[in-house]
Amino acid sequence: AVPDVPPPSTPAEDPDDELEWEEWDGKGSFVHHCVAGSIAGIAEHTLMYPFDNVKTHMQCNHCPGQAVCKSAKPPPPTTLMSTLRSIMQHPPSTSTPSSSSSSSASPLRLWRGVHTMFLGCVPAHALYFSTFELSKRALAVDEPGHHPMAAGAAGAASTFFHDSVMAPMDTIKQRLQLGYYTGIRHCVTSMLQGEGPVSLYRSFPTTLAMNVPYGFVMVAANESLKKAINPDGGFSIATSMAAGCGAGGLAAAVTTPLDVVKTRLQTQELFGSVAVGRPRERGAR
Repeated sequence: AVPDVPPPSTPAEDPDDELEWEEWDGKGSFVHHCVAGSIAGIAEHTLMYPFDNVKTHMQCNHCPGQAVCKSAKPPPPTTLMSTLRSIMQHPPSTSTPSSSSSSSASPLRLWRGVHTMFLGCVPAHALYFSTFELSKRALAVDEPGHHPMAAGAAGAASTFFHDSVMAPMDTIKQRLQLGYYTGIRHCVTSMLQGEGPVSLYRSFPTTLAMNVPYGFVMVAANESLKKAINPDGGFSIATSMAAGCGAGGLAAAVTTPLDVVKTRLQTQELFGSVAVGRPRERGAR
């Protein structure tokens, strides 16, 4: 008689085992995980950059000297589509008169300053992921049981180091979006000479006050919406997308007032500029 051979065992699949790209599962290279996260961050910022540009112009609606606003009568437009058209139709304020008069509408102006995201995303995401994993290990977040306070502390620590890189890059980005300066080097040099090093981190406390609750609301809402939409708990791309959209919208609605404050702080020294492309000197009124 031929002995019975048991079929090969296969590991049981956990229906709740979903892909969370921001968390390292311990498998594979952590460096690869950081690189993949950085690439994802660059792709996200690049694709959504035109909307971020429009948001900056709408939040900084009355900025004397910027190309879109300096000669606008009636006051600058505040709707999404009209602001979008204005950005494309007006060249940067650093352009020469001849180039300004002969230039035509260009969609590429919506990406003015996007290279700041290329420079900031890689170190910021590397700091975020490495700090998050080190904090989870130090605070025993992954140990059996429920550790919400430890997880929150790990998230807060990683957000702090992430924003320590992105806050100055975001300040440079918004000033370039508004049409000031010829590039990153010109912007940084002018800010350091005219406003001092503090100008790069003037909005850092507000950025932290915005991003920490943003992450809390988004994660909590995302988990709640996924359970409400799909009570079975199985992985579904449609469910993840719907929950993510709802959670992101809710988190943005909660933190938009602080985002407006952040934009005003990052661009406040541009108000009253005596020369386009050069911020006023400290103490000027």
